[in-house]
Amino acid sequence: MRKVPALQGMQWIATALRLFGRHFTVFFMLGLLLVLISQIPYLGTIVILLLGPALLAGIIYAAAQAAQGTRPGPGMLFKGFDGSHRLPSLVALCLPSIGWFLLIAIAFSGVMLSAVGHDPAKLQALQSDPTAMLALLRTHALPLLVIVLAGALLNTALTFFAVPQVILRQQGGFAAMGQSLRAVWHNLGALALMLLGLIALALAISVLLTALVAAGAALGGWWRLALMVLFMAISYSYSAVLMYVAWRDVFAEAVPPPPSATGMMHAEM
Repeated sequence: MRKVPALQGMQWIATALRLFGRHFTVFFMLGLLLVLISQIPYLGTIVILLLGPALLAGIIYAAAQAAQGTRPGPGMLFKGFDGSHRLPSLVALCLPSIGWFLLIAIAFSGVMLSAVGHDPAKLQALQSDPTAMLALLRTHALPLLVIVLAGALLNTALTFFAVPQVILRQQGGFAAMGQSLRAVWHNLGALALMLLGLIALALAISVLLTALVAAGAALGGWWRLALMVLFMAISYSYSAVLMYVAWRDVFAEAVPPPPSATGMMHAEM
């Protein structure tokens, strides 16, 4: 693990864009598969919550192979499920997200209970009145926002470098989360600049999407849906490529595994 200059955060974005662009079709298909899985009725949200890190690891593996000159393939999305004993460690990486959601649920429950006490009738009336609920949330907006943002940052810090550590170095899940937290702490400047760059990029994309939605208004709701799916697929896959690029830079001594027989088979798909 090493500390990189703060400006390296911007370089990560540019490097990831170049790598993503060279294999756009494959990375888009990987992201699209992830979006489709997330939309499975009733099960999609649970699958993404529990197996999201494992699926994201597949795209990171594809990025590592692409960086080495091996053509990635859509089948690499399931690299974490290949029986190499990495799946339990990847599933362990969902624990920060679960803890974050539980923290949010407890915070919201606490806000509601503070307003109505333990009276079930008042609680039911509050839940059935959207205006009163919105007013209550506005009253407690600042502490709720702090809890949500703090949880999101901690979740990201625990998993940002951990997913590539598990899939590319076969490190245990909990050890990888600890190392990810340390790597984030040592590279706060680079990660902060990366975040600012991503916000600027997202704003530019939102302007483009707004223009495309306006241009295709006559086409109806399916056009907006198609653009949303396109944006989600690209966001998921590019995020994984960016995680790989940052990990490779911070863990410079780590060399991604050579293409295995399974990897070559997937690459040819």
